[in-house]
Amino acid sequence: MDGRPLQDVLKVQCYGCGALNAHGMQIKSRWDGGDELVCIWQPQPYHIGHPGIVYGGTIASVVDCHAVWTALATRCRDEGFDLAHDSLPFAVVTGRLSVSFLRPAVIDQPLELRAKVVDAGPRRATVACRVLQQGSECATAEVVTVRVAAMG
Repeated sequence: MDGRPLQDVLKVQCYGCGALNAHGMQIKSRWDGGDELVCIWQPQPYHIGHPGIVYGGTIASVVDCHAVWTALATRCRDEGFDLAHDSLPFAVVTGRLSVSFLRPAVIDQPLELRAKVVDAGPRRATVACRVLQQGSECATAEVVTVRVAAMG
């Protein structure tokens, strides 16, 4: 990859990560070294839960999309597909999402998500994701992703 966010290379409509969705969260995932993808995302005031705190469901949504991109990018890399030029014969979707919230994330600070594939098979990949804020872990997640045939 050329360093651009993956969502700017393969543009989709998804609410969480779609560059083509003006109302979405517009996350941006990039390779950061060997096997890890990083996403720096700034919550907006309307992502609030308790006063001053990011709504947990929003964190889960950002984790979900970042993990799916991690699984997709890893599979493409391992199978020799180029997101910028190849028509992918598959998509990756969420099979299971499990988030453990460790401490509140404040609304006015960016979240840093770090994810990597920790187990993979022909149709499934398990992604571990850490959510940090100012270097402290706010949440951890395990996302089981599933490879499906490309749609539309």
